[in-house]
Amino acid sequence: MIKADGVIFVYDVNDLLIKRAYDAVSLDAKKLKAPIRFVADNPGLEYKGRKFRGEILLQPDKNGNVLLINRVPLEEYLYSVVPSEVPAGWPTEALKAQAICSRTYAIREILNKKDTAYDVESTVNSQAYSGMTKENPRTTQAVRDTEGVLAVYEDDPIHMFFHSNSGGRTETPDQVWGGKRLPYLESVASRFDEAGDNFVWKEILNQDKMDQTLSSLGVGSIQSIQVLSRTPSGRVDLLEVIGKQGTSKIKGKEFRSLLGTSVKSLRFGIKRESEGFLIKGMGAGHGVGLSQWGSFGMAKQNFTYAEIIRHYYQGIEFARITR
Repeated sequence: MIKADGVIFVYDVNDLLIKRAYDAVSLDAKKLKAPIRFVADNPGLEYKGRKFRGEILLQPDKNGNVLLINRVPLEEYLYSVVPSEVPAGWPTEALKAQAICSRTYAIREILNKKDTAYDVESTVNSQAYSGMTKENPRTTQAVRDTEGVLAVYEDDPIHMFFHSNSGGRTETPDQVWGGKRLPYLESVASRFDEAGDNFVWKEILNQDKMDQTLSSLGVGSIQSIQVLSRTPSGRVDLLEVIGKQGTSKIKGKEFRSLLGTSVKSLRFGIKRESEGFLIKGMGAGHGVGLSQWGSFGMAKQNFTYAEIIRHYYQGIEFARITR
């Protein structure tokens, strides 16, 4: 069911008005054979308790599923993204830095996905987006104060990756996703991360949990885990898992994927203790690009959003989208 405060207009694939309703429209999405589009005369189409700016498009695919796509202007999209990514109570310059990060990220996705049904996902697979219910006046103002501003390198929008906490030093993207080095994304110190969540953390996993989690390696009950190599930023690159039935080498990225939230970043050490395996680490996330908690700390020390961004993305310039 799609709801709104006022009139809802429903259009077919040819943009012909097929229905006009007040307050709500109910339909069985599984029976759709072609896309339909919902527009409200007042901002705020509601679906499953969440309100969205712009339009809602229901688009069936060949597998019998229906995509729900929110079409929204870029700046209004950011009204929700920025407070979904960082707390609205953070210093203004950190909010502005996040607005530019999120805008630049979205633009790169738009340019890279010209032939797809949508540009970005609403989860951290792209960047968090929660609709109007998440909007806050402080973050909306940060978006407006930086309207249209992008970070560019040699006139192209940059790969503007960001994460929660670098643990004191950022990572280069080639160490996380492979590919070539990017000149504006070198590893840099991020000393203001210390004030943030998960700067230092630890987890203890008992024997059964570790055996179950790493059962796909086929080495039997885990006896020890050794770090064999690290990236230049200090993150785990390769480990050796020793079990009763054999040993296996595993990349740090795969190890973190298997263990999930127990390993908040690859900047960790591990050793066996009597109660299980102790994992002590620093930071949270992939570590590439802007550290959100580092940005918070820099803003608290009166750095501007431009100084914050230039610290994490070396040699970049700023540009503005013009209409």
